[in-house]
Amino acid sequence: MPNKVCVIVQNPYWRDTRVRRETRALRSHGYKVSVIAVRDSNEAKYEIVNDIKVYRGGFQKKRSGLVRYLLEYVMFFLFATFKLNALDLREKFDVVHINTLPDFLVFAAIIQKLKGRKIVLDMHEIAPEFFMSKFGVSIRHPVVRLLLFLEKISLRFADEVITVNDPIKSIFQKRAIPNKSITVVMNTMDGTAAKPRGRLPHEGFNCVHHGTLTDLYGVDIAIQGFSKALKHFNDIFFHIYGDGPHLPYLKRLTEELDLQDHVIFHNQIPYDKMINALADMDLGLLPNRKDVFLDLSFSNRLAEYVYSKIPVISSDLDTVKYYFTNKEILYFEAGNVDDLSEQIAFAYTNRAKLQEMAESAYERAKAYNWAIMEQRYLEVVEGH
Repeated sequence: MPNKVCVIVQNPYWRDTRVRRETRALRSHGYKVSVIAVRDSNEAKYEIVNDIKVYRGGFQKKRSGLVRYLLEYVMFFLFATFKLNALDLREKFDVVHINTLPDFLVFAAIIQKLKGRKIVLDMHEIAPEFFMSKFGVSIRHPVVRLLLFLEKISLRFADEVITVNDPIKSIFQKRAIPNKSITVVMNTMDGTAAKPRGRLPHEGFNCVHHGTLTDLYGVDIAIQGFSKALKHFNDIFFHIYGDGPHLPYLKRLTEELDLQDHVIFHNQIPYDKMINALADMDLGLLPNRKDVFLDLSFSNRLAEYVYSKIPVISSDLDTVKYYFTNKEILYFEAGNVDDLSEQIAFAYTNRAKLQEMAESAYERAKAYNWAIMEQRYLEVVEGH
């Protein structure tokens, strides 16, 4: 059995729920774990977090344009390559687990590959579709073609490949590695990390959205849909937890629609406190925009709402519909403010029905719970 694992992620360690969940699993099963991650503001270059060694560097993530993206990717690749090899002289890692994006980050472990160490590539996202979505280009764009090439060689370079859901797995196998197995480890709720305190009685009807606030997640659509529903029910509230580049715009939109008394912005709070805050919520809103990339997403927040037995309204993304039917999730046409408003109104006036749907979603999600996903992940690392 391998003993030492190095995990590399171009993200601040504290922000990446998936990586934290996997490293906790490793540590709880006796592995010695080191993490190489992006250094966020005011973070130390090195510290031990829950008996996991965390090394930080590279550029902070700003993502203001293509040049900045490229600079961040290249600088972190260089930092991760240097740090991995420096640490490896002492630690002699058995496994190197690389998390994307970018796909080519896997080549930071080329020396370890030559030494016969196991290289695990964890494909969090799908780079060509991400680029097409972010910059509004087609699959014929030169950068997209480059990303398709990098995807193929990265997937073939790794000894083991993990990804986040079955639709993405199918794409990788069709266009890059048709004869190579891929293990799906979904972004599901880890009940051992934070347990919901149970639904609490309260006045009013609370809607919620939490996480990074970017244009992709469509929180502006949620605010507009909420505004229309509010005209019919004056005791509904929309709680928004988190921060991000879209926050100033969302606050301006709230003021323009005169919603300050009903749309409440909360700061980003620690994970365990966020899970506890969900006990006061009646409806989770997931208004993601829909395109070639977002249609493949399955968010952590969906898993958290389902685990907490909170009814969910979601845009009609293909991947969400792959796992949950309309008997478990209330769907609306992505981007359609009027449709979302109608679904909020339906949820408000049919609370018992929505709670039945939430219970059904919870039961279905048992097939994807973290105990099952953790075992899949450990089997990849251990080589079973």
